[in-house]
Amino acid sequence: MFKKSIQVRRVIAAKSSLTLLVLLLGVAQKLEAVTLENLYQAEVLTDSQSDAQRRIDASEGLSQVLKRVSGRSEILQNPIIVAALKTPEQYYSEFSYARVDAAKDKAGVEPAPDSQSTVARRQVMRIRFAPSLIAKILREADLPVWGSNRPSVLSWMAIDDESGRQVLGEANESLFSLTLNQVAQARGVPLLLPLWDLEDSRGVSSSEIWGRFLGRIEAASQRYSPDKILVFRAESEFSNQWRGDWSLGEGGQWRSGTVYGETQAQLATSLVAALASVLSEQYAVTSTRSEVRLTVEGITEIQDYAEVSRYLEGLTQVMSVQPVRVLSDMIEFKLRSEGEVQQIIDVIALDRKLSLLRLDESSSTLWYRWAP
Repeated sequence: MFKKSIQVRRVIAAKSSLTLLVLLLGVAQKLEAVTLENLYQAEVLTDSQSDAQRRIDASEGLSQVLKRVSGRSEILQNPIIVAALKTPEQYYSEFSYARVDAAKDKAGVEPAPDSQSTVARRQVMRIRFAPSLIAKILREADLPVWGSNRPSVLSWMAIDDESGRQVLGEANESLFSLTLNQVAQARGVPLLLPLWDLEDSRGVSSSEIWGRFLGRIEAASQRYSPDKILVFRAESEFSNQWRGDWSLGEGGQWRSGTVYGETQAQLATSLVAALASVLSEQYAVTSTRSEVRLTVEGITEIQDYAEVSRYLEGLTQVMSVQPVRVLSDMIEFKLRSEGEVQQIIDVIALDRKLSLLRLDESSSTLWYRWAP
């Protein structure tokens, strides 16, 4: 389960060990950043428990986890990753076997309705990899490490297929939606669909989603308060070729791209891969080292100081936290961290416990107010 619940009825990336806890509170749903548990666990469909098959399955599981933690699909071309996949037993801490109730594919997720997966193969190998060793592999390969605290992405999607143009709401069970669900879960990308109820349709029309009227869509997203907003439209340009145009952003800052696939399932896979890459670029840490001065206002009790200290120490990229000065209701900390200063700002913004007041980029100094 996730350590933080998301107040929405359906979350893409649900089911299995990365299942999001789903809650509904009245009409206005608020989406928070998601803390993924079992980020380092893989499930692989298998035929036997032999030593030879175990190494093959563990290699597949390691590949799953490396892609999920780095956010990158192309890492399997890296020679350091290739070498690690040949000796996967060096990197996992435990494994077990279990019977599953439904068919699963090699990524450990249930197949889409058009999948050729065999329901009779119901044995899976569950492998838990050591986080420190996964981080070591990725750093040696000069690849980023994306922690478990990840942004919620509210996804406004319009699909034009043989049945016409439709907006995907949280109750949609189309092939594209189901496949997207599975792939996003496997890659650890918390995509969420809007309710697409009367309030949503009043706030933004299907034509505006198709035309990617980003200002209108961002206004309609306020009821959900997501970390990121995805706007996506897809159509079949000609036989056996789907094209999808996406925009991802928030606060008026957007990045856009195009993905292709011969089927809707391939299109969904390409979309999730693109999103994972963009998000990990912003939030994943590299071998770069930073030192930041961070002043927190609103510290009135000793308990506040303890909570702020624990919070900062718990951030994935923070290596050390040292208090250096106390002034009235303010405390100044010195942080040593991995990654760039901007990544610290972005990760803190996900939790919404500290409100950024101002920053001085030239001196790597940040001022926050404590708002637990």
